[in-house]
Amino acid sequence: MADRSRTNDILSIYVPSFFIFVGMGIVSPVLTLYAQSFGVSIFLAGMAITVYSVGRLIMDFPAGLLADKVGRRPLMIIGTALIAITAFLNGMADNFWLFLFYRLIQGMGASMWMTSRTTLLADILKPEERGRVLGYFQSFQAIGQAAGPTIGGFIATWYGAQANFYFYAATGVLSLVLTYVFIRETESGKAHSGELAFPRDLTLRLLKNRGFVYASLSTATAFFIVSGIRQDILPFYAAEVAGLSPADIGMILSAATLANLFLTIPIGYGIDLIGRKPIIVFGLVASGISMFLFPQFTSFLLLCGVSLIMGIGTSGMQQAPLAMATDATVGEPRGISMGIFRFFGDIGSLFGPILLGVVADGFGLSAPFYVMGGMIFVVAAVVFLFGEETLPGKNGKKGAMEAKPAT
Repeated sequence: MADRSRTNDILSIYVPSFFIFVGMGIVSPVLTLYAQSFGVSIFLAGMAITVYSVGRLIMDFPAGLLADKVGRRPLMIIGTALIAITAFLNGMADNFWLFLFYRLIQGMGASMWMTSRTTLLADILKPEERGRVLGYFQSFQAIGQAAGPTIGGFIATWYGAQANFYFYAATGVLSLVLTYVFIRETESGKAHSGELAFPRDLTLRLLKNRGFVYASLSTATAFFIVSGIRQDILPFYAAEVAGLSPADIGMILSAATLANLFLTIPIGYGIDLIGRKPIIVFGLVASGISMFLFPQFTSFLLLCGVSLIMGIGTSGMQQAPLAMATDATVGEPRGISMGIFRFFGDIGSLFGPILLGVVADGFGLSAPFYVMGGMIFVVAAVVFLFGEETLPGKNGKKGAMEAKPAT
């Protein structure tokens, strides 16, 4: 991508991601509620999120290996196609278990798309621009995430929740067309290096790499919040405790993403100027505060306000860990390194709905927020005390471009 341009970035990476995240946002206000319409419990309804995470989890390693072996572009195309097809099939499903099966395959497609996309970004970004460019990239995602739940809430209100999945399929098709036309393979992707085998030695090296470990812990926490709170518990809490409509729930979820939208670029500059670690700690603390505030309110406006605080926190947690992980894995195979990084994030996605669903079934819909808040503050303390800054020149150590992998 030596001839990389702003226009090409927008058309090949940013806009396709926008449409994917619009689609994800469209189904987010109704996903667990629609699953519950099959006559299952809150815990089983949360499996609609969990099996999606399982699909991503089991595909993360293979997707990383394939990104190195066959290239970034083919994987992005196949992953996007799977997302679109299974979204349509979700709407057609006539029983809960078939619905779950399609969600599992959709998660595998999402892993292929996300891992290859992350690897492509790692290929083309320099250390000094990672925060800023990830900020631009995150802005397009945030616009999609902000618009999606609100659009989805009104679609469900006007046409029924089933229609949301058809709209998701349509956004997937738009992303697929743009990806196919505009994505160009990177030089690293053209190398077709690596073996299709479990990277035991690389995995052990990365687990000894403090920058990578704490980046992975932070992203796992961020994914835990998104899948466990934003996608699962918060819609239930807003519907059953606060008595709000799908349109209201969509706007509450969009409030968090609006904060993401307005803060991603400033936070991106902060990541490049003051470091990855301070932004991660700030994001964790803000997110933790919001968890303890949610159960205090049932008012639509106040829940929107708390959702904004959550969005402020997750803004930093979405960008900074990826920049830190990319810094920490210079010299390693990029595809599988990003696959392993995403694997840890998807562990958070997997256990978020499971753990918080069990807590909700046993102790009520307020309890998961307190559990999540406590977990976040523990992670914040660990990262603050033991985390390692990876931004070149900020810690008096070798820059990320010079650092060697830990042995």
